[in-house]
Amino acid sequence: MALSILPENTKLAYCIGAQKAGTTWLYETLRTSSQIHFSRNKELHYFNVIAGKSDQVFDLRMNTVKTLAKELVSERGPKNRRNLRVLSELADLLSIYTDAPEHHEAYLSYLTQGFSGQPVICDITPAYAILDAKDFSEMGSLGESCFIFILRDPIDRMWSQIRMAVSADTAQVADFQTACEARAQHLIDSKRLPKLERANYRRTMSELEAVIPPHRIKYVFYEDLFHAHTMRDICTFLGISAISPKADLRSNSGRHAMLPEHLKHSFREAFALQYDFILNRFGAATPARWQINSAQRVPG
Repeated sequence: MALSILPENTKLAYCIGAQKAGTTWLYETLRTSSQIHFSRNKELHYFNVIAGKSDQVFDLRMNTVKTLAKELVSERGPKNRRNLRVLSELADLLSIYTDAPEHHEAYLSYLTQGFSGQPVICDITPAYAILDAKDFSEMGSLGESCFIFILRDPIDRMWSQIRMAVSADTAQVADFQTACEARAQHLIDSKRLPKLERANYRRTMSELEAVIPPHRIKYVFYEDLFHAHTMRDICTFLGISAISPKADLRSNSGRHAMLPEHLKHSFREAFALQYDFILNRFGAATPARWQINSAQRVPG
């Protein structure tokens, strides 16, 4: 039975991060543990929607319900079966947004459906990284809660995101490499790169640390994520038995394309503040990939 409050001695763990930063891999790995409870949907998009920062997520879900409802036919038989099943799932999910402000019973009720006494309940919604201190404070107030924030080298992450976007938009493109380069150049020319909220690690960490005690925050580098020792550290942080990650489990690796040096240089300049912040913060613990990309320069 679903719960309206977090059960005693149960920890609520949020996993946040930018797109293409390994959260899907972590989700699939943590799901192998019998000590963690997950909801039916991987990304609930609850706090970012109620904070007014992701209205498009709510609109998409609501519009999907309306579209499916219009497709129902007035006859018995199997024709409505799939649409009704999806409608039921979406209606249940949309119920998380039905509480008054600062009340989270509907969210917790959905989150704990099927809960059977696990010590950890997990909400992996990477987009929570765009939230502000007041939102993190609200999240942290729901019983014993903690945060895992995955950090990926900004250049590598951005290029991976671009490749994914080009793949989705132009699956049959004749020259995938050229299309990726064109999209990257457009982002550079638009001056948007330094302003991307989910790529602004400095902002997210500052907002998070303003309201959440350090012992309830775990920073993980994507470059270290797939190693056994990193998963042991994450499991220790969560207070559960160690999980051995599967070496062949990789999610959404995407199509290959090389990042040209001139674009890499522009990316490096756009993300300079992020590199400086992370290198100053973590020092020698910063993965070599970050240090190499941060130091690269293209003459002229």
